[in-house]
Amino acid sequence: MQWRDSSRWLVCPGAGKSSIARDLARRTGAIWLRIDSMDQAIWASGTAPSDLLDWTYRAAQAVAADNLALGLDVIADCVNDCEEAREGWEAAARQVDAEVFWLEVVCSDAEEHRRRVETRSTDIAGLSLPDWDVVASRAYATWKRDHLIVDTAHRSLEASVEEAFNLLRKP
Repeated sequence: MQWRDSSRWLVCPGAGKSSIARDLARRTGAIWLRIDSMDQAIWASGTAPSDLLDWTYRAAQAVAADNLALGLDVIADCVNDCEEAREGWEAAARQVDAEVFWLEVVCSDAEEHRRRVETRSTDIAGLSLPDWDVVASRAYATWKRDHLIVDTAHRSLEASVEEAFNLLRKP
């Protein structure tokens, strides 16, 4: 399977995006850029403001462009809830003439999604996860570009990863 010079971006908090991104990166050898890890590392410095605005996204996009320029695949594990964030990833790919494949990870069952958000834990020391009210009230821009969707509702992680893998290798 050839994914060189491409990047994949995953969205939707609490739907399984980080688990899918981690497993896809492991399976394909892609670079995994996890925004939550980067945010927490910045906050751990003790000098960063609580609202990082777009700082982490911009840094991650620069790292993505560096790795794409080396011919490596990149999986950016982030929410991308606004058009500006999505455009930033597109610009990073354009810098090095790489192709972008967008993968939206959703959980279409609101009750299951809420249960996941309320019962999940993180492996990132010190990271505070958003509660259901924050996730449910988050503004999420409508997609204006082609993208693939994996619905994780009532499915195992393995089945969701397999579907994502197959969708991403078709283009």
